[in-house]
Amino acid sequence: MSGKVVHLTKPCKIKVKSSNLVLIFYEEEQEVKVSIKDIDFLLFDNTQFSITGKAIELLAKSNVAVLFIDAEFHPSSVLTPFHSHSTLSEIAHIQIQITQEFKDVMWQSIVKSKINNQADVLQFFNRERYSELNELASKVELYDKNQDEAQAARLYWRELFNMYTFKREQGSEDIINTMLNYTYAILRASIARDVVVTGLLPVFGVWHKNKYNSFNLVDDLIEPFRPFCDLYVKLLLNTKYKNANNLSTNIKRDLVNILLLECVNINGGKSTVASAMELFVKEYKKCVVSYSPKNIFFPTIDLGFFEDEFL
Repeated sequence: MSGKVVHLTKPCKIKVKSSNLVLIFYEEEQEVKVSIKDIDFLLFDNTQFSITGKAIELLAKSNVAVLFIDAEFHPSSVLTPFHSHSTLSEIAHIQIQITQEFKDVMWQSIVKSKINNQADVLQFFNRERYSELNELASKVELYDKNQDEAQAARLYWRELFNMYTFKREQGSEDIINTMLNYTYAILRASIARDVVVTGLLPVFGVWHKNKYNSFNLVDDLIEPFRPFCDLYVKLLLNTKYKNANNLSTNIKRDLVNILLLECVNINGGKSTVASAMELFVKEYKKCVVSYSPKNIFFPTIDLGFFEDEFL
């Protein structure tokens, strides 16, 4: 993913003209043409828009990740392509036959990666207990049998925000949780696109297996990337938005830009968050096809990037 992130905050109509998107903004009576080849992520940040069926078809066929926001400005739904891969049936049968042993090893590795990245976030903010997270990560057993992820989370959230009363909650309306939820939703939409484009069926997860969740695999693969969001949100709150108490348009624009931050170390190189997620999904697919859960590399945080940008 190297194209544009299009963030729509004003009422508009979206249609297709000459195989490209045309955005018609009602308030300004302005028409903007956008090349579909330049778009990787489209965020509808209000409900006052209309979109033609042809535009939806074009977005899906062009593998554009699309995230819709509800009337309360919470992420509500994701548009992903359907039957976008030539070997979909073959890959689906492979996913169905994934063994519990494969899942045990893969989830252990995912949890280790997530906790180690959480430790790096705490170390960045000079929280002395970061080493306890590294120790927890080293002890994670197959399928996280001892629930070290949950133990790490309790320590991590208290230390990160230096608030022993802070609770990480999906539905909470405080500014910290709201910014975190919004940023997670952006990453979730992007990685959902990557999963579908790769030919994997997102319903078949490793650890997540809720029968009502169509994105179980997405919710597995996003875990190592969540600490990137935590670090970014914390830095924004420490610098640009110290007195913020609601999710303003400017905050949302900054949060969307996380996809383009070149802050990920992965497979010996440096990458943007979006490109790293795309690479990570492809590597997971290779592991599934080859039945080799250990042959995967995980993202780590380039702390120097954030030092240069914020400190």
